[in-house]
Amino acid sequence: MYRLIKGIDIDFSHHVRGHGGPCINIHGHTWRFEVMLAAQELDDDGFVLDFKVLKTRVLAPCHRLLDHAFAVGESTWAEARMGLEATGRALVDSRLPRHGTIDTQPRPPMDLHGARLEYPGDMKVAVFPFAPTSERLAKWLYDLSVAQLSDGRVSVLLARIYETQRPVESVAEYGPS
Repeated sequence: MYRLIKGIDIDFSHHVRGHGGPCINIHGHTWRFEVMLAAQELDDDGFVLDFKVLKTRVLAPCHRLLDHAFAVGESTWAEARMGLEATGRALVDSRLPRHGTIDTQPRPPMDLHGARLEYPGDMKVAVFPFAPTSERLAKWLYDLSVAQLSDGRVSVLLARIYETQRPVESVAEYGPS
């Protein structure tokens, strides 16, 4: 069996709803999202799948969704939306004294396999149907990859999320039994 792995680093923050420890707070990581694919036979070009296809269909959209975003679950979004509006406005308005303008960019909507972007007060928030823990993000990435890439010849073996990479890795994986 042939296998390939490709990943992307994404900087974003999250909140773990109801957590009994410090993850209840807004905090960020440089995450690494990795996907492992496999095939018994290579395609006519000699690939399991061109790395560019994996990047274009899965990893780059994940980056667009999450890069410099605050990731929350739907329940947190529903309860905190108004507060995030005020917080986002205060943060974005801090540009005015330094730059003389707020200069906001167009914020195109984005939905990616059940997750979506919202912009309360022009702050980038990625809303998931679950509290975004590493384990749940690994399953989400796996399901997204299956939906985008599985074709009978290529299969998704696993999705791996590195919540932290240094000084000690913290990793969650999801794949079929």
